[in-house]
Amino acid sequence: MRCSLLLHSLAIGLTLPAQSLFVYNGASYKLLFPVAPGSFAKISGNFAGVSPELAAALPLPRQLGGVQVLVNNAAAPLYAVRSDEITFQVPRNTPAQRVPLRVARGGVDLANDFLNVIESAPGIFYVLGDRLAQGGILNQSGAYAVREAPARRGEVIQIFGTGEGPLDILVEDGAAPAAGAIARSRNAAECFVSVDPAMVQFSGASPQFPGLWQVNLVVPDKPYIRGQVPIFCNVKGITTNVVSFWVAE
Repeated sequence: MRCSLLLHSLAIGLTLPAQSLFVYNGASYKLLFPVAPGSFAKISGNFAGVSPELAAALPLPRQLGGVQVLVNNAAAPLYAVRSDEITFQVPRNTPAQRVPLRVARGGVDLANDFLNVIESAPGIFYVLGDRLAQGGILNQSGAYAVREAPARRGEVIQIFGTGEGPLDILVEDGAAPAAGAIARSRNAAECFVSVDPAMVQFSGASPQFPGLWQVNLVVPDKPYIRGQVPIFCNVKGITTNVVSFWVAE
């Protein structure tokens, strides 16, 4: 899987007032919505003195550039830190409730707040700034399903997001599933391409990136599903953001 689009959001954040502290889904960028245990998330705020740094390898570190994110007093795995944004994975054992959140550097708190957590809070990656929200979606050949490499009706695509909720096997925080292991979502995903329900073949943890959700589904074979079409999913009654992908004419 190519990670350039999926993790592009590591380097791009929202502009917020310096005194604000917001946590949001790292795929959908929905502000003020709860996040799910195990999900890829971001904190925007004023973290004065923090220098930009990216995690170099897996498993993800619990401290990066001297910075820690403590969720319910547990150190969270970190993807990236900078002075106005931190990208992290919500620990999988975080209870589905309102929990304390701390950002600290060198043992000194930079910010304190609370984090709202629910069992499943799904979102899909997309290209920021694209008004039609080109999604983090691969065609059956493993290329991004853009105009130049569209998916085809009846073929399988892969959707990448986060926040699917609990898995059927243990996956360590900050790590991808063990080699050869398949971690399926306990909560079923329903996905729609245009107005049509799609056959979901797999919903679960990405085999490569901590906190990422992967859905494999069959593009419905309907004549009006062509060109750039919308797609979204639903988990336990909670709907993702709507993104788009290209289907061959």
